[in-house]
Amino acid sequence: MSEYVGIGDIQLFVERQGRGEPLLLIPGLGAGTWLWTKNHAAWSKHFDLIMPELRGSGRSEKPDQRYTVAQFAHDLKIVLDHFGLDQVHILGASLGGFVAQYLAAQWPERVNKLILASTSLGGQCQIEPAGEILSRIIRPRGKSRRERLEEAYALNFTPEFMARHPDELERITEWRMANAQPEYIYYRQLLAGNAYDGAERAKKITATTLICAGKEDAMVPPENANLLHAAIPHAQIVICEGRHMFFFEHYRSFNQIVVDFLNGNGSQVKEPGWPER
Repeated sequence: MSEYVGIGDIQLFVERQGRGEPLLLIPGLGAGTWLWTKNHAAWSKHFDLIMPELRGSGRSEKPDQRYTVAQFAHDLKIVLDHFGLDQVHILGASLGGFVAQYLAAQWPERVNKLILASTSLGGQCQIEPAGEILSRIIRPRGKSRRERLEEAYALNFTPEFMARHPDELERITEWRMANAQPEYIYYRQLLAGNAYDGAERAKKITATTLICAGKEDAMVPPENANLLHAAIPHAQIVICEGRHMFFFEHYRSFNQIVVDFLNGNGSQVKEPGWPER
């Protein structure tokens, strides 16, 4: 099921799938529901998935105005109100992890359990990417949209995955080309994430939290997971094989981690035995 939810004077695209306790999935910079392609079939057997696309991304409207993490979070609170959901689990990836932290700290009564993937505290308390990686994130001009998307895959996926699954990458490219994000909107979302400083806010999170990071993530170095763990009470960490989108590349193991954590199977989520990609 999909629909547009009115947020003030814009429309936010939301997909919904599955049954069970509600699980809000918050994608990262420029991403849409394609981010959960490898996850939603497994998770929808256990949970009612609410999958929005942030303002400025995918099929949601893209107003040319200043964006903030607080604004993204308020948008999603309205989505939850629209569906009559008093309390949800939340999983946020990358920029979506900032939004998830804001929601969990601002409205703790609305959040059951929290999962943060490939994200950080933001601000002065984060470990930033190396300069060469940062320059690739900023995306210098002079390349086509397709070339920039394809260049970004090397930051998100391991070389082995890219060599074995060119079809997967092409499907992502086709989706993003069909639902193109204007360059200026990309930068507005990027600036929103860059302006977020969540160190003090993280201390207010009361939800039981799982922090997941990719061992080879150069965009959000995995050491950020330790900083999140130190700031958020009732948190645990799983360091996973892979890069920034380890949850897509190693989806089978990550899917099970999420189900086990949210269903409360065991007091600690164990390090996974990673299967072949």
